[in-house]
Amino acid sequence: MRISTTWAQQLSVNAMNSQQAKMLQTQQQLGSGLRILTPSDDPAAAVKVLDLNATIAKTTQFQNNIATARGRLNIEESALTTSGNILDRAKELTIQGMNATLNASDRLSIKTEVDQLIQEMAGVANTKNANGEFIFSGDLATIPAFAQNATTGDYVYQGGPQQRVMQIGPSRQVADGDLGVNVFQNIKSSSPAADQNGNRSIFNTLKALSDGLSANFTASPAAITGTRFLRYGLDYSNQAPGTTTFDLSVANLPAAPLTVKIDLSGTKSAGIDGIVTVINTAIAGGILAGKIQARSNGNNLEFVSVATGAASSISISNTTGTFLTDAGFSSANNNLNKSGADAVLPAQALQSQLGSVLTDLAAAQDSFLQAQTSVGTRLNALDNQESQNSKFVLDTQATLSQTQDLDYAQAASNLQIQTTALQASQQAFAKVKGLSLFNYL
Repeated sequence: MRISTTWAQQLSVNAMNSQQAKMLQTQQQLGSGLRILTPSDDPAAAVKVLDLNATIAKTTQFQNNIATARGRLNIEESALTTSGNILDRAKELTIQGMNATLNASDRLSIKTEVDQLIQEMAGVANTKNANGEFIFSGDLATIPAFAQNATTGDYVYQGGPQQRVMQIGPSRQVADGDLGVNVFQNIKSSSPAADQNGNRSIFNTLKALSDGLSANFTASPAAITGTRFLRYGLDYSNQAPGTTTFDLSVANLPAAPLTVKIDLSGTKSAGIDGIVTVINTAIAGGILAGKIQARSNGNNLEFVSVATGAASSISISNTTGTFLTDAGFSSANNNLNKSGADAVLPAQALQSQLGSVLTDLAAAQDSFLQAQTSVGTRLNALDNQESQNSKFVLDTQATLSQTQDLDYAQAASNLQIQTTALQASQQAFAKVKGLSLFNYL
């Protein structure tokens, strides 16, 4: 078979180009340290590399979350320690106030410090993290956990109903804080001033201490408070009249109870204040006007009698629709009826009130201790998960290295062989190119 000179030269050029391409790829591999430069080099391995890199990135984010959660929990732990110190001082002042040898002026001096402790406790409850978020406000971290009610002077919880959680592992989450309502407000109390659930907030306990030291013993109204989060209001706008109703009753013994039916059907409120307005408008048009009012207690709805003392009471009954459930009123929550409390003589009240304050301060210390224990448990969990994540990242990086990293010894050997082959092909091309019959004519 006759082979033309052009064809012979083209075959030689193709062979040299092929050797040059192989050598160039080996040089790029040596320069990058990677065996796989493009997916076409090893499609299966390339897909595995992508998966491994994604896994490492995800686990690295878990590690970042752990660092963030640890910082927030450390801030909470410090806040709880400060709260405990405030309670210790409050107990000391309570014991001092119970000393029968003190006069009114002495107790007013103690009251001044107690009032400062209340403000200090409110500051602790509204502690912020490094991002300016309120650590005890749950999922409403941009809103202060507690605010002072302009009407009653009480501190009420206005944070979110849910704890914030952070993903620290493929199937593991941890709360980065506690709800202020659980730490500072829902503290078990045996005091007559406890709410319908048997709780009294630390702020109300300290306020009772302040009131007792100033001999301020007044009768309290009847009040029932819902337990559901109503910050975003209620919507009954699509309901026909009579769908959502309840009877609201007020009694002031010995007079007979007065009852009015409240119909919320067809109404819509954008927030807790809107609900209060709708209900108070309905009350104002009936026989309960001036005898009871609805008001907000943080993010909860509350009904309060205007009259005070044990003879006054309010109740909710004969409901239709879902209002009780929506607002958190039920017999299970013990908030379908409540009576007020009478004032007592200062001489009788001081020891009793400060005694109940001491008991509730001890309960508050237990609440704070439980919260600190929970924080410590979560910090330990973060440490364990961080160690586990670190080992997982190392193992994954080892697998990634085995999959994509270059064997330098093998690559260097291949480069030497490819260089020799290219030189041989170039020399062969030069010799073939120099062949010609004209040299023999």
